[in-house]
Amino acid sequence: MLLKDLLIKYQTEKKALPSFNIDSFEIYQAVELAVKETNLPCLVQLSPNEDDFIHAERLLMLVRKANADGLPLYLNMDHGLNVDRLLSLAKLGFDMLHYDGSTTDYQTNLSTTKYFVDKARSINPNIIIEVEFNALSEDSETSPDQAREFMTTTSADLLAVSIGNIHGVDQNALEHLNISLLSEIKKTLPETFFTLHGGSGISLDQVKLAISLGIVKININTDLRLKFKESLKNQLVINKSEKIYDYLNPVIADVKEIIKQKILNFSNS
Repeated sequence: MLLKDLLIKYQTEKKALPSFNIDSFEIYQAVELAVKETNLPCLVQLSPNEDDFIHAERLLMLVRKANADGLPLYLNMDHGLNVDRLLSLAKLGFDMLHYDGSTTDYQTNLSTTKYFVDKARSINPNIIIEVEFNALSEDSETSPDQAREFMTTTSADLLAVSIGNIHGVDQNALEHLNISLLSEIKKTLPETFFTLHGGSGISLDQVKLAISLGIVKININTDLRLKFKESLKNQLVINKSEKIYDYLNPVIADVKEIIKQKILNFSNS
């Protein structure tokens, strides 16, 4: 199934596709195991720093091997900053690309995003494109009117909204989403797909409300990193084997459980 068709299906069914950042091969293995056990789809993605570490071309080969084995995995570049790099990934066959121009001024972001969308679609008409025009922070919420202008001008598919969500996890308090603002944005752009970044630090109740109002993709990264680090530290203490796979396999299993729960929670309308 094309990713766009899946997003339409999920939007109709009020479900969301989890999108997991891949920091290492072990995180990817955990995703594969969770998808095998649930038989439910998800996205795997790389940020620019993760791309530098892993290389998107390598992850692409892993994902296409999984697809050949019947696993419903899709591939995205997250928070891409370099248009040329993103276009090279469009040529390679990525299912989705996220261009993040939020660090530039609004008009520059608007024109660059429009250029990128047109070029990427000329390479692959089926590619899904996510965009972002204001930084994700508690001090910079998405304006519904600006969202309408940005999405209408660029013709992008997905908008990363800033509604109280932040990247990472606040260890002392859960994030609180501005659900009424999301509702306003949805009314302004009823056909647009929306992405929720910073999904690790948000309660499931709030996530469910956001999904009911048009969120079809939720990014998860920090939860996986924290579990990986905690589990690895534990294995290095209790596991006396010198074989790397002996202490990494339990870590992969622990991370898999986090991923599996996210897939089930977001797919349960």
